[in-house]
Amino acid sequence: MRKILIVDDEAESTDVIKTYLDASKYEVLGITNPFDTVKTILEFLPDLLILDWIMPLKDGIDVLKEIKSIPETREIPVIISTGLRTNSDDLRSALETGAADFLRKPVDEIELQARIESILKTVDLHRQSLKMKQLIHDKEKELLESRYSFLQNELTKREKEMIVAAVEIFQSKKMLTALRSEIFAEEIDSCEDFKSHLTKILDRYDNESNCFNWQLFEKRFIEVNNDFYSRLKQDFPNITTGELRICALQKIGMSIKEISILNYSNYEAVRKAVYRIRKKMDLDENTNLSLSLQGY
Repeated sequence: MRKILIVDDEAESTDVIKTYLDASKYEVLGITNPFDTVKTILEFLPDLLILDWIMPLKDGIDVLKEIKSIPETREIPVIISTGLRTNSDDLRSALETGAADFLRKPVDEIELQARIESILKTVDLHRQSLKMKQLIHDKEKELLESRYSFLQNELTKREKEMIVAAVEIFQSKKMLTALRSEIFAEEIDSCEDFKSHLTKILDRYDNESNCFNWQLFEKRFIEVNNDFYSRLKQDFPNITTGELRICALQKIGMSIKEISILNYSNYEAVRKAVYRIRKKMDLDENTNLSLSLQGY
């Protein structure tokens, strides 16, 4: 059952409206003291308020302003009833203040019922619209969360693939280094030409393996960090291609020793390269390069 609150300093006006409204459709409450309006609204929780304009204790427009200034009461539709202020400027003023509609006194039964039903239907449509918007918002939020979860899982997968690729490169280099050491550690009766020839063979396979594996690593790395190189290059134009590669390896947590094995460089050369990178990035000795690169 819909609730209607009437605020009018004349109790007779309230009684007239009550007689016009179907008691099976509406629960009607009337008060004569406008100062009790907000308190009564919060207790009664009406679906609609019929508010008299001209009242000696407090003007109806002032009551309307108070209602519209309070979050808990501002959404309640208000019909202003008036017998004196009925010209266009007065009615415009009431509507601009927040009134949903107005009634002229003496109140006509048909007009009263029509205006109440019209406003309540409008309120219902508005609530349904808000409910639908909230439902759409919740669905969109759910889809976004699902999409975010999928992308996070995909990112984790790509990161794992990238790390696996890096490990494969490292293990390949490590194995080749061990193979080279074993071959030249053997005491065999062979001429220097044979050793030179063997070195060329190892170098050829080393270069082929190196080229392929770097392509694989950088493919995986760029999938996860698609603008890493460009952002570093933009912030530090003097950084070289080789230094960018070292930065990528540092970003995934590889040490200088591991990078030197991976690049087939000596430790000191990589250490100096890292030092140059730190100088170009203006990092002091206490700043971790790997952590600094996480922001790119």
